[in-house]
Amino acid sequence: MDSKPRQVISRHIIGFALRFAVVFGLLIAPWPGWNDWYASCFRTLGNTAFARNNPACLLYFTAARQTHDFAALDTQIVIGNRSLAGPDGRGPVTRQGLDSRSIGWIPTALTLALILASPISWKRRFLASLYGLILVHAFILFSLAVLIWNESTTVSLITLPPFWKTVADGLEYTLIVQLGASFSVPVLIWILVVFGRADTAAFRSKK
Repeated sequence: MDSKPRQVISRHIIGFALRFAVVFGLLIAPWPGWNDWYASCFRTLGNTAFARNNPACLLYFTAARQTHDFAALDTQIVIGNRSLAGPDGRGPVTRQGLDSRSIGWIPTALTLALILASPISWKRRFLASLYGLILVHAFILFSLAVLIWNESTTVSLITLPPFWKTVADGLEYTLIVQLGASFSVPVLIWILVVFGRADTAAFRSKK
């Protein structure tokens, strides 16, 4: 490869890295009131998708203020089994604290920053951002669904065989506790929505 194409590629990479650093930094900055507003939206999304209130089950997202290690937990998922309630009306309940910023906003901000920093037209950035937001929120909802699925076993709403309980524990640890997927999945979404067939064909033609 000639030195000139190498310089062009280097400029594109450096420009992308600088744009990404600026956009991602602005998105995750602790702007006054932003975390509380996002946490409220996160709980609304959770309740819209998962809330239940019937004779067998009570499930809802609510605000919470507590800390766990270095994380500030602002949301709580309450899961109760009403079918096992005693004469006093009380039944088994589990409460799961969540940091909506880590589970929801960080992967969303990372997805947007990668897309907006990409050297593509603004029209493609807009469309890619739209598709990226849909996909990253599908991922967030899947993560919450895994948590609810696994934690429902603690109040006997469901019973999982040993194999599936191991799978559920592993998924909950990866998606909710360890949070590695919050960084890797946005990269996969970025590749999917930004690098289409036209980009692949153009790259191949230059080889």
